[in-house]
Amino acid sequence: MLLACVVVTFANFAVWSWATPLFAAPDEPAQVARAAAVVRGELVGATVGSDRNAFTTVRVPAVFAHDGPLVTCFQFRPDVPASCEPRVPASTRTVPVETYVGRYPPLYYLIVGLPSLAVTSARGIYLMRLVSALLDAILVSLALFAVVRWSAKPLLLVGVMAAATPMAWFLGGVVNPSGFEIAAALCLWTSGAILILEHANAPPPGLVAVVAGSLGALLLARPLSPLWCAVAVAVLAVAGGWRRVRALFANHSVQWTIPPLGAIGAFAMLWIVGEHALDLTPSTAPVPQPETFSHLLPVIFAHTSSWLEQMVGVFGWLDTTSPAFTYALWGVVASAIVLFVWVRAARGAREAREALAVALLVLAVLLLPVTIVYSQVHRLGIVWQGRDIMPLAVGVPIVALGVAGRDRVLARWGGRVTAWIAAAACAALGVAGFAAFFEALRRYAVGVDGPIDFLSGPWHPPLGSAAALVAAFVSIGALALGAFSVVVRAPSSISGAPPGSLALRALSREQRVG
Repeated sequence: MLLACVVVTFANFAVWSWATPLFAAPDEPAQVARAAAVVRGELVGATVGSDRNAFTTVRVPAVFAHDGPLVTCFQFRPDVPASCEPRVPASTRTVPVETYVGRYPPLYYLIVGLPSLAVTSARGIYLMRLVSALLDAILVSLALFAVVRWSAKPLLLVGVMAAATPMAWFLGGVVNPSGFEIAAALCLWTSGAILILEHANAPPPGLVAVVAGSLGALLLARPLSPLWCAVAVAVLAVAGGWRRVRALFANHSVQWTIPPLGAIGAFAMLWIVGEHALDLTPSTAPVPQPETFSHLLPVIFAHTSSWLEQMVGVFGWLDTTSPAFTYALWGVVASAIVLFVWVRAARGAREAREALAVALLVLAVLLLPVTIVYSQVHRLGIVWQGRDIMPLAVGVPIVALGVAGRDRVLARWGGRVTAWIAAAACAALGVAGFAAFFEALRRYAVGVDGPIDFLSGPWHPPLGSAAALVAAFVSIGALALGAFSVVVRAPSSISGAPPGSLALRALSREQRVG
C-alpha cells in the first residue's frame, strides 16, 4: 500500500518537474546553485559584504551557476512562451556564483544536490528536480498511508486532497525547499491529528515514527520551519485536550522520540541563529520609517487575497495563475469544511475545544504573515508569498476533518450519503488540479493569450506537450480515484457503525477518553 502511494504521488510531482521549463520556478536558479555547492562541501559559501547579508558566493560547475538570465525573456511576462529561453550551457568549468539562499538549513540541499555530482548538464538539473519530487512524495505518501492504516476517519483523505493544492505539487516538483517544507508539514498535520485524536492511549509505534520523522524533517526545512512546528504542536494539543496529551506523553514510544527531536530542534535553531538564516534580501523597496501602523496595516492586509490565491496555485515566478474554476472549487471545499466545524462547536465542550483549535489555526494563517511582514517592512519591504505560510495552511482542512470525521450529524445523515459527497469532492479536486496543470503548460507553450490547442506550440517539454498532458491526466486521476474509492467504500466508519478494524477499535477507546 505504501509503495503504491509513493508511486502515485511521485508521478504527480514528476509531471510538474517535466512540464516546467528549467529555472522557471521561484528562486530555482539560486536553489540549484545552493544544492550543487552543498554536496561539494560548501555548506554556506563565502560571505558577501557582512554576515548579515543573505547573499553568499559559492563555486559550482557553470551549468548550475545561473542567476536568472536564462528565464528573463519570459519571466513576469505570461504572454511570452518559454521558447525564447536559450539552451542551458553545457560547460562544466567551476565558476563563482552568488546565491541568496546560501544561509538556509542544508538538509534539503544535501539530498537534492546529489545528482549534480554525477550529471553536470541540464539533465542533472532535471534529476535534481526528480530527487526533490521523490523526497516530497515519500512524505505525502506517509500521510496517505497513515489515514488508511491507522485512522477510522476516511474523510481525512478529503482533507489531504484539499491540502495538496496545485501549488504544493508544483513546488514539490522543482528545486525549492518550499515544496519539501509543505510536504513535511502535510505529513505532520495528518499523522499528528490521527495520533492525538485517535490513538493517544495506545500509540502504534509506526504512527509515532511517522509523526517524529515528519516533525524532524520540518524542523530542518527552512528558516521559519521551527515556528510552524511549534504552532502545529500547540494546535494539535488544543484539539486533543489535556487528558489525551498527558496520556500520549506517558507512552514509552513517544518518550523515546523526545531526545532526538530535541537535538534536531537545537541544531536547527543554532544554524538559523548562527548563520543568520532569517536575514533576507529585499525584493521590494523598504517602506520609509515615517509610515504609521494605522496606514501600513491595511496595506499589508490587502495582500492577503493574493497570498490565498498563491496557496492554491500561481505558477512560474508568480506570473501564471490557475483557472478561476480551480480557485472557486478549492475555496468552496475549504470554506465548507471549516464552516461545518464551527457550526458543530455549540454541541458540547469537546466540540467547542476542537473548533477553537481550528479557529486558532485559521487565525494563525491569516495573521502571522501580516505580523511577520510588518516586523520587517521598514527594512525589507513586503517580502512574503503565499507558499511561505502553506505549512500552516495545509493543516486547516486536515485538522478540521480530523475532529469532525465521525460527527453525530454525519451519522444521522447517513454514511453512504456522506461518503458519496466526500468522494465527489475528491473527484472535483482532481479535475481542478488537472485544469491548473493544463493552464500552466499552455502558458509555457504559447503564452496565456495563445490558443487552447497548444500541442504544436513553439515550446514543449521533453517528450512533448501531449505526453505531459496524458501523464498528468493519469497521475492526477489515479490519486483522485484512489481517494474516491477509499472514501466511498467506507460508509460504515463515517456513519458510526460498530468498528471492526484495529483503527476503529482504537477510536472507540479514544472517544471514551475524550
